[in-house]
Amino acid sequence: MIPLVDNNPTRRVPWVTLGLITACIVVYFGFQPIGHRSIFDVGLTRTDLQELEFSLGRAAIPCELTRGRPLSEDEVRLTFGDGDTNACGKGDTGSPAHVPGKNIWLAVLYSMFLHGSIAHLAGNMLFLWVFGNNIEDRRGPVRFALFYLAGGLVSMAVYVVAFPDSTVPLIGASGAIAAVMGAYLVWFPRTRVKSMIVVPPFVLFRKVSAGWLLGLWLAEQFFIMRGPSQVAWAAHLAGFGFGALVGLVWRWTGGRGPRMARIDRRVAA
Repeated sequence: MIPLVDNNPTRRVPWVTLGLITACIVVYFGFQPIGHRSIFDVGLTRTDLQELEFSLGRAAIPCELTRGRPLSEDEVRLTFGDGDTNACGKGDTGSPAHVPGKNIWLAVLYSMFLHGSIAHLAGNMLFLWVFGNNIEDRRGPVRFALFYLAGGLVSMAVYVVAFPDSTVPLIGASGAIAAVMGAYLVWFPRTRVKSMIVVPPFVLFRKVSAGWLLGLWLAEQFFIMRGPSQVAWAAHLAGFGFGALVGLVWRWTGGRGPRMARIDRRVAA
């Protein structure tokens, strides 16, 4: 189920949401090697290698954060040559760093603007636009930006704790966007969202409540947990839970203004 547009008007232009979307698109097509990959490329191409080196040099990697250093040449070889995705600390202990001088802490921030494919980028940006503009409208641009950043950091931290020995780069804005979705579920569970429902070979367009849509998305994360997928489900769940908790706190401390309450009643009708 893919959300397309929600019946939830905003009072102002969501500049931060638009800025985040623009930044992710510019990074993907302007800086990431994968953004220039030909659809006719097959196998391990030169672009694949460039993409891997780009990620190793800029993306957050759990092993680096738990050990406080960049991956070694041996750890990279074991991971991408032998397929050992938990190669942290393995191999020659004297092996030099694969990316000397990498700032592993700034990489946590960089990762939130990197994506693995056009589909990954498009899906994240669609979810951010549908659900992010209303959260920004509710809390204002500054608090929304801080909330978004905090959601990304919390989701990353939980993923690192869950998989401390992982030597695979973690990229994508999904954790931060999941936080936005969690807050949306708290504030607008009855809002109708026009969605595309894919049931092969059929494609249906229906309006469903945000509660149902986000609940199904949350359930999907638990199915991912039980499969071999490389999707960072732990980061998604952590981000969603963080966003829902912050949404509840904001609601309890008076985050719902009178004008927004009127909008809620109109949308839910």
